[in-house]
Amino acid sequence: MNIFFNKRAVITLFIVFSSLLFTACDSTDKSAATDNGEVLENVGLKKFEEIKDKYSDKIILVNFFASWCPPCKSEIPGFIDVYNKHKDRFIIIGLSVDESMQDAVDFVEEMDIPYPTYHAEKALQRKLNISSLPTNIFYAPGGSLFNFYIGALNEDFLENILSQISK
Repeated sequence: MNIFFNKRAVITLFIVFSSLLFTACDSTDKSAATDNGEVLENVGLKKFEEIKDKYSDKIILVNFFASWCPPCKSEIPGFIDVYNKHKDRFIIIGLSVDESMQDAVDFVEEMDIPYPTYHAEKALQRKLNISSLPTNIFYAPGGSLFNFYIGALNEDFLENILSQISK
């Protein structure tokens, strides 16, 4: 009986330690670096709220996009121009919904996106009802929701929204 008990204890310990080993060595991407050293990380609801709070003194545009989305790609150059012109009072937070973190990293590098960009977790997408791309959500300084738009936005539209929010 002692032999049976010891064998069972050894097997149980082996299973417990093996599961801990595989849990600690999760191979899924949590972040990936772009060539310029910028790190994209996964963002869930809690982290998203922290990021929004960090920039609450500015007008915030949260842009949900994907590398495979032509309208997403077409709006980025205008976003960059408006961001660079108004970054003292305006921030864009890019949230990629790409399946692959590397696709998001490659897209940020290709488009030379200067504003903070992250990889949105599925739970965040569900919570914010993101079902079409691009989706753009505007927040006024202080963090109150101003409006959201589905579809690509152009530079003139962004400038108009910034002046509306600033009133």
